[in-house]
This record gives sequence, C-alpha cells and structure tokens, in this order.
Amino acid sequence: MGAMDELINPTVVDNLASIMRDHGRVDTTALLATAETLSGRRLRARVDTVRAGILATLPSSYRGTVALTDAMFEDSRLDGWMIWPLSEALVHRALDGSTTVAFDDVHRVLAKLTTRLSGEFAIRDLLIADHRRSLAIIGEWTGSPDDHVRRLASEGTRPRLPWAKQVPALIAAPGVTRSILDKLVADPSEYVRRSVGNHLNDISRDHPDTATAIAADWTAEHCATPTVRRGLRTLIKRGDLDALTLLGFSTTKLGLEPPALHADHVHIGETLPYTVTVQNLGDSDANVVIDVVLTSPTATGGSTEKVFKLARRLIPGNGTVTVSGKRSFTPLSTRTIRAGRHSLTTQANGQRSAPTFFDVNA
Repeated sequence: MGAMDELINPTVVDNLASIMRDHGRVDTTALLATAETLSGRRLRARVDTVRAGILATLPSSYRGTVALTDAMFEDSRLDGWMIWPLSEALVHRALDGSTTVAFDDVHRVLAKLTTRLSGEFAIRDLLIADHRRSLAIIGEWTGSPDDHVRRLASEGTRPRLPWAKQVPALIAAPGVTRSILDKLVADPSEYVRRSVGNHLNDISRDHPDTATAIAADWTAEHCATPTVRRGLRTLIKRGDLDALTLLGFSTTKLGLEPPALHADHVHIGETLPYTVTVQNLGDSDANVVIDVVLTSPTATGGSTEKVFKLARRLIPGNGTVTVSGKRSFTPLSTRTIRAGRHSLTTQANGQRSAPTFFDVNA
C-alpha cells in the first residue's frame, strides 16, 4: 500500500467516532468496526468502507443527519481526511430522501465542510443525479468570500477530475460550466485560478476547439496567461497549432535531431541522461517549447507514449539550441517500468524528430 492509502486509517476512524459520540446519541460500533478492515485496501476502497460505517451510525433521516453534522462542525477536531467519507455519506443520505429540499441543503453543508477538506468528490453524486439543478447552486459559490468554496465551484465540476466519479454530462457538454469558469478565471486567489486552469485542461482532452476558444476569450479579456498556459498544457504537448499560436509559440519549420543518449541501455532504477538539438530554419526569432517523447512497451505487447516537458527557448533566426535532460527509470506507485525496447523522440512546437532507441534491462 502507498502513503496515499494511509490517509484513511484506524486513527482517523477512531477520532471521527469520538466526535460523533460527543455531539449525538449514536452507536458507533459499526463505524469503529471498519477500522479493523482497512489494512491492505486502497484509498478509494477505504473511503467506501468508512462511508458505509458512517451511514450505519448517522440518524436515519436527512434532517437528523444534518443536525448532527452541524453540531460536529463546531468541534475543531472535525478536520482533515475524515471529512471525505463523511461528506459522501451526507450526500448519500440526501439523495436517499429524494427531496429537492435535501438535495439543495446538502450543497450548503458541503460548502461548509469544504473549508476543512474539499468536497470535490462528494459533490459528484449530486451532479450525476441532477447536474442542472446542482450547477445552479454551485454557480452561486463563485461569489463566496471563502477561496475554498470558490475553488470547489471549479474543482468539483471538472469534467475529468482525478480519483472522482465521471459525470457524463460534464464531458459531453463543456459549455455547462463556462459561466463558473468565466467568473473565476481572474480570481484573486492563485489556489482558485490553478483549479480553473486544470478545469480548462480537462475540457481540452475531449473538446480541443472549445478549450482554445475559451482560452482566446480569456486572453483578450483578462490577460490570464498563467491560467491559460495551465489549461492548454495537454494541447501544447499534442502540438495543437491553435494552442501553440495562442501562447505565442512559433509555427516556423524547425530542424530536430534525434536525442543523443549517454548510453544505449539502462537498468530499471537508473537514470538516462540525454541531449536534444533544435534548429530554427527560419530567418526570424522562434519561441519554442521543447519536449521529449518516451515510448515504452506495454504488458500486452503494444506501446505507449508520454510527453515530458524539457525547456522553453527563444531561438534566433537560423540559430541552434542544445538542451540537456535526464529520464528516470525508477518505479513509482504511479509508474510501472517494464524491461524492453524503448525510444526517446525530440518534440518542439508539435514537430518531431526521428526516435532514438535504447533498451531498459531488469
């Protein structure tokens, strides 16, 4: 198990049970029992397990559940990762009641809890149930004085929020969150603006033309370059000409040499240094974003590629630049390294060189 999995642990469960007992007449036996079942489970499974224990502990009615939660909120111990399964349990109870009153009110509770830990995961079930009604409420959060609440308006409605349930309506129709993003793109908090950029990047994965159109509007109205750059990063890696042009990168023809490797093989756990050379074949200066593309074998015998940022350079007309880098082949919890034939390719402003092949050995 990785460190992330341990965010929901027996201590978190014990502390939450103590808070619930202190503020309500509840039997926490079922909740406490979940602490013994967490070992060996991944984070998502732990959240689901503890959420079930919370639901077995909370009052059966939504009104009773919210009354207890509001009382618990006054306790400063209610903080951190225990909020995640608690907020999901609250949403479950609200939806179980099938009333618009509970549906609307649980948004209020999530906005309160998100000041302790983001409610971005819990809110997904509300969006799945009725995205139009939910978005109408969430849209009001853009005017909140609390940056955690404003961020939730953007982060919770991201089309492809990591670790979260997908909301098909948000992927199919990115325009439904446009008004939220427009109100937050120039937010005074970088915390909020980064979420807006990530939201735009999600949109770009499925609707590149929509993303570049939104980015063009923001650039003209707000001078939102850092947010736009974050929002178009996937398109830049793909070499999308509209995104490159919008961010001021040149479309002139470039001369790209295959990466020069310091060795023709590397062992798992080692690092491979390399250099890449890019030539500006035009007469005018060229603003260039330089990446390397790693192609690796898959478990099924195919291949997969990943683009890694390397550098940004202004190359004079007919000039050449050489950039050094290194690629680690150390396995991580989020990255599996497989032995076999790999390659590195130079990419600059979407243009690619021929690949350089090398072997990764066990």
